[in-house]
Amino acid sequence: MAKQSQDAGDMWRRVDELVEGLDLAGDVAAAAEQVAALGREAVAHLARTALGRTGVRRERAAALLGCLTGQAARWACREVERQIETRPLNPTEHMWVMALLRRLDEAASGTGTAAAGPDLADPLLDDETELLLWRDEFAALGHAEQQSILAPILQDGNPAFLRLLETALGLQIAAVDGAIADGLARFATSEALPLLRELLRRPDPVVRKRARASLAALERQGVDIRGVFVAAAESVEPVRAALASVPQGDGRMAVIVARGHTASCVRFAAVVLDPVEAGIANVWGESGITEAEFRDHLADYTETTEQRLVNVDLATAQALVAAAEDYARRQGRTLSPDYLVWRRCFGRPKQPVALPIVFGPACSRCGARLRSGDLLRGGVIAGRAALCARCAAGPLACVACGRPLNRRTDDALARPSANGARVEFLCRRCGRGNGG
Repeated sequence: MAKQSQDAGDMWRRVDELVEGLDLAGDVAAAAEQVAALGREAVAHLARTALGRTGVRRERAAALLGCLTGQAARWACREVERQIETRPLNPTEHMWVMALLRRLDEAASGTGTAAAGPDLADPLLDDETELLLWRDEFAALGHAEQQSILAPILQDGNPAFLRLLETALGLQIAAVDGAIADGLARFATSEALPLLRELLRRPDPVVRKRARASLAALERQGVDIRGVFVAAAESVEPVRAALASVPQGDGRMAVIVARGHTASCVRFAAVVLDPVEAGIANVWGESGITEAEFRDHLADYTETTEQRLVNVDLATAQALVAAAEDYARRQGRTLSPDYLVWRRCFGRPKQPVALPIVFGPACSRCGARLRSGDLLRGGVIAGRAALCARCAAGPLACVACGRPLNRRTDDALARPSANGARVEFLCRRCGRGNGG
């Protein structure tokens, strides 16, 4: 028994020596082969070392793990899974471990390529589902823990980390906003401008002051800051679908954009637009699905909501979402934290687009701006035109046959006029003849 313990100790010391003496610029794969040759327990010890809290040691151990293949990668994967069942991880460490497990699984199955270990620039940072999980875990922590997680990310200055910071900004926590506003001075890239734009719009004057200071610091570092109020991040993946629902009687409509390099890995984002009150009423999406699964989502949505989706060009979809965001800001509405994660799936239009709806519509008869109460009392929106509740309750007639209509008792179809400037109505009979 003593002999076995001594052998294990000698083996662990050998692994430790390989970790301590590792030159990350050298032949990491050769050192990883030496660990694998020592056997399963040596690989398990390396995995435990990689999960340690000390930065340099973990970085070297992770580099060795990233170069394991075949059976050795399977050993490491099992040990990491066993360790994280009992080891508490903060949100960033959890994301790092998920990246490590994915790489080990690929190496074990032969589908991946050897690399010098995972880091937070892993593709997980481009996965909205993972970002939302990170955000929810981050939001549940106390102030001190949140600051300790942000500190190394902000200190590093790696542009890949901007996705994490953008996700954290969605929570709109003043202390978090302030820390990020200060730390963005270390990200000497125009990719930081969309985050600074968000911070410059915050109601807290201290946060805005810090954001202006970081903006000036970036300019001193040679970053062209002229586009800070127009810069917007957008996914580089090709668009696979751009859809919108037909506007409802309250003006609401859904916009959906799906992207993906291949049909086997698609992400989509959906926004329900509210042109009267909120601007953006609801946001959701999903990543890492197939195109067939995306089509199933569309079928479920249209069946559940009884809405008809039509294909639109990307610029129209982008313009609708951008107009909804701008309207929400003008109304003083707090944007959904999910929206800041999903909006890069939409992007912003590169040129002006004529929208099928108006944000903040006014009654085409009396000119009064509509409120949600108008819609509850019988007001109606038809495309870019609208009627307030009082005008909609007045004398109406079918535009086709002239028959008087009572909105309370008649099932009338509202539609925009030929020039789109006003709302007109069709009785049930004429409505059926016009596709109603």
